[in-house]
Amino acid sequence: MTLLFSLEIIILLVMYLKSKGRYSALLSSAEIKQYSLQALLPVTLFLLDAGKYKYTGKYDRKVSKSLINLYGDKNIDLQRKLYYSNKLAVMIASLVVLSFFGVASKEVDASYIAFLLCMPLVIFFLYDRDLARKEKRRYDSIRSDFPELVSKLVLLVNAGMNMNRAWEKICMESKRSTPLYEELRTTYLQIQGGRPEGEAYEEFARRCKVKEITKFVALVIQNLKRGSGDMVPLLKLQAEECWELRKMRAKQLGEEASAKLMVPMMIMFIGILIIVVLPAVLQLSSL
Repeated sequence: MTLLFSLEIIILLVMYLKSKGRYSALLSSAEIKQYSLQALLPVTLFLLDAGKYKYTGKYDRKVSKSLINLYGDKNIDLQRKLYYSNKLAVMIASLVVLSFFGVASKEVDASYIAFLLCMPLVIFFLYDRDLARKEKRRYDSIRSDFPELVSKLVLLVNAGMNMNRAWEKICMESKRSTPLYEELRTTYLQIQGGRPEGEAYEEFARRCKVKEITKFVALVIQNLKRGSGDMVPLLKLQAEECWELRKMRAKQLGEEASAKLMVPMMIMFIGILIIVVLPAVLQLSSL
């Protein structure tokens, strides 16, 4: 184990010296802030480049799709490369840490070595699972915030504002930094930059990827094209539908939480049963 640990440290030092200074511009980008093991990223970036990884497989497309859903398609190649680099850095760090504990304990058997070698593979799959969990949290947050947004727009449009002015007012007054409101501000900045309203709203729906928002955007674009006077009643109807969906979602989450609590409750019940029954059993067995 000491030999393995020493070999890992030597390889890391060599890779660090080879990669030092190569990725200074890349590591100063804004995208780097979300990753944890920034000190190891030069090494793993060098390994990816040395291996000439092409990023063209089915798995790469799946990861790219998740990253686009989370962070947008701007600099997606860089985002994907940093994601892979940080994943590789976590795998390497786990291997080094476990090797260090093996050296420190001085009692290493075959099962520990097998565990040490399997851990990077476990981290590989858990890292992707964490990405999927972040993606799901984003969609859940958007769905949760959307009914309130529609209600605000109904009030403002009903008060005489057009959609663009109501959108601007919400963006300017809201201090929230949830995914939905971040997308709202992005859309507002696009319109301010000269992009047609219809295109900006369609892009907003594509980024959010939520059925209710797609329906809402279709209604807004129809109003922009035809000037329909039925927009406020239709928005009110959609707001009611969204609130009902939110209530159903909250009920579903409550049921899921109850199901998850069943196992701990069963364990507690068994523990209580043992505490109550065991003394009686011991007393009867002593007779």
